[in-house]
Amino acid sequence: MENYMNFISNAWKSFITTGKVDSEVRNDIVDSWIRCREYGVDPNNGRGGVKHHNIEELIESNIELISVSRPIMESIYSMVIGSGFALILADKDGYIIEVIGDKDIMERVNELNFLKGQLWTENVVGTNAIGTALYLNKPMQTIGAEHYAINQHSWTCSASPIHDEDGNLIGCINMSGNYYNAHSHTLGIVTAAAQSIQKQLALTISYKLLNVTFNSISEGMIVINENMKVKKVNGRALEILNISLKEAMKMDIHKVLVGVKFYELAQKNEKKINNIEWDFHIKNSRIKCVINVLPLNINCKNTGMVITFTEVKRVHKLVNKLVGYKAQYKFEDIITENKKMKKMIAFAKKSAKSDCNILIEGESGTGKELIAQSIHGYSEKSDGPFVAVNCASIPRELVESELFGYEKGAFTGASKEGHPGKFELADGGTIFLDEIGELPLDTQSKLLRVLDNGKIIRVGGTYEKQLDVRVIGATNRILKDEMSKQNFREDLYYRLSVMNIKTIPLRERIDDIDVLVNYFVEKLNKKNRNKISNINTCYIEELKEYQWPGNIRELRNVVERDYYLSDDELININNVNYVEITENTVENKLIEEETEVIPIKNLEKKAIEDAIKKCNGNIQMTSKLLNIGRATLYRKIKKYNIIVSK
Repeated sequence: MENYMNFISNAWKSFITTGKVDSEVRNDIVDSWIRCREYGVDPNNGRGGVKHHNIEELIESNIELISVSRPIMESIYSMVIGSGFALILADKDGYIIEVIGDKDIMERVNELNFLKGQLWTENVVGTNAIGTALYLNKPMQTIGAEHYAINQHSWTCSASPIHDEDGNLIGCINMSGNYYNAHSHTLGIVTAAAQSIQKQLALTISYKLLNVTFNSISEGMIVINENMKVKKVNGRALEILNISLKEAMKMDIHKVLVGVKFYELAQKNEKKINNIEWDFHIKNSRIKCVINVLPLNINCKNTGMVITFTEVKRVHKLVNKLVGYKAQYKFEDIITENKKMKKMIAFAKKSAKSDCNILIEGESGTGKELIAQSIHGYSEKSDGPFVAVNCASIPRELVESELFGYEKGAFTGASKEGHPGKFELADGGTIFLDEIGELPLDTQSKLLRVLDNGKIIRVGGTYEKQLDVRVIGATNRILKDEMSKQNFREDLYYRLSVMNIKTIPLRERIDDIDVLVNYFVEKLNKKNRNKISNINTCYIEELKEYQWPGNIRELRNVVERDYYLSDDELININNVNYVEITENTVENKLIEEETEVIPIKNLEKKAIEDAIKKCNGNIQMTSKLLNIGRATLYRKIKKYNIIVSK
C-alpha cells in the first residue's frame, strides 16, 4: 500500500505541474483529473464550499431515501465503530444529506466541510468517490492522491450509486476514513449497502402502493389472521362502521359478525361467502351491509380471511340506477294553459318543499304519477331514488314482503339471503304507492306504523330499520267512500293525506286539448320525420265535444291512432266522435228501443234474492240451490247490496 501511495502521489504531482499522465494510473482516475482541470478546480484546496440554499427543503425532498438508508448505515457503522470510518449519504445531485461516524473522524469531516447540505461533485471539490461515482454511475473507490485536491489526500473513500426500481439514479452511499485503512472490501461493503437500500426502497414503495390501493377501495375491508384477530382495516371500513382504527383493531370478529361460520370456512377450505346481507353489530347498533368473506389458504393451510363489505343503502342506490328507480318528469313537463291546473301545480310545488306525506286523488289517466314524479324532482330528495309501486298488481299474500322485504328463511321459497322491500330501495328518496286503495287492511295497519315512526321491519325479522322516505299515495277511488265501507282505514287516510292533491279530469280543462294535441303530434313527428304538417281545426273542435272518460291517456291514444291513419293533415278517420261514443250510442239506443229486454245482472240479482227467501236466509242451502260456491255467493250478495234476512 505504501508503494502505491508513493507512486500515485508522484503521478498526481506530475499531472498537476506538467499535465502529463502516467500510464499506470487507473483510467477512471485519469479521466476524472482531466475533467477537474477543465472545470478549473483548485488542486490545492478540496474542501467543500458550496452549500444548498435550503437544507430543510433538501432533507424533506429526500426523506424517503434517508429513512430507508439510515437503519442500513447504522447497521454497517455498528460493525466498523472505532475503526475511524464515517458513513455519508448523498442525493443524486451530490448534496450530502446524512453523516454517521466516530467522534475523531467527525472532527476531520468538519474540517473538510463534509457536512449536510454541502455539495461534493467533481466540479466543486475535484475527484472524490461520491462525485466520481455519481458521474460514472458506478461504484468507485479513491485512495490518497487519487483525489484531485490535496486536502483529501489523507482519505480513502468508497462510494456506490443508489437506484430506484426503474434504474434511475437517486443517490449515493459513501464510506470514508484514513487512507492507510484502505481495503478493497470496503467498496464491497458499500456496494452491498446500496443494493440493500434499493431493495428496501422497492419494498417501501410497494407497501405504500398497496396501502394506497387498500385505502382507495370503495368497499370496506378487514383482514384477519388464522386466529381471527384483526390485522388490517382500510379507511372505508372505519367510515362505514363509524369507529376509530384503535377500536377496529380490538374488534372480536365473532361478536361483530354474529352467525358467520368463520371456523367452517377455514376448516372446510370453502371458496368464499359471496354477496350476502349481514348485520355488523357495532356499539349496540346494527349496520346492514352486503358482505363477502374470502379465506386465505396457502399450501392447504388457512392463514386468515379478507372481509369486504358495502352498506346496503349504497347497494340499493346502485340497484336504483341500474333498474331505473328515478323520476323522469318535472313540473315543466306538464302541458297546460288551464287556470285550475296551474293552481294545482302551485300547490303541488309548495307540498314538494315540505316533508309531509301526500295523497293524490283523481280519475284514471289524469297524470297522478306525473304529478308524483314532479313533486319528487322539486323536493330536497330529488337526488334520491323514486320507486313506484302499483299496489293493485301485487298478489295479496306478497304485498307485505314486496313493500317491507323479508329476512332469510322467513317463509317457504324465500331467498336464503333475504330480500329488501321497496321501502328500503326508496331510502333517501320517494316511494309512490299507486292504487293505494287496493292495499289489504292488515297491510294498511303496518303502513300506518311506517308513516308514524319512519321504521320498517322485514317479514320474519325483529330489527326495526330507520328509513328516510317520502311517501306519496295515489288512487282513483274515493277513499272517504271506502272508509265508510270499512275498506280503507280512516287513521291511515288522515296520516297519508297531510297534503291532498286532486287531479283535474280532462273534461274540466277542455281549453288544454289544443296544446295537448299539438304536443302529442310534435313528439310523434320527431319519430316519424314530420309526417303531419297540419292539424285540422274541425278535428280539435270534435275532440272538445267529447267527455273523455279515459282523460289524457285516452286523448293521447286517440291522437296517436289518428296520426298513423292520416296522411299530411291530422283528421278524425272515423268521421264520428269516437268508437267509444258509437258503442255507447248504440247501447243506449237498444235500451231505449227494446225496453222489454232485462239486463242479465238484474236477472241474477233477482234469482239470488228469490233463492235466499226460499231458503229462509240459510246461505249454505241457497248456494246448493243455485249450484254456486258459498264464497261466490257472498261476493255477489256484496256486489248487489242484497240484504239477507231470516
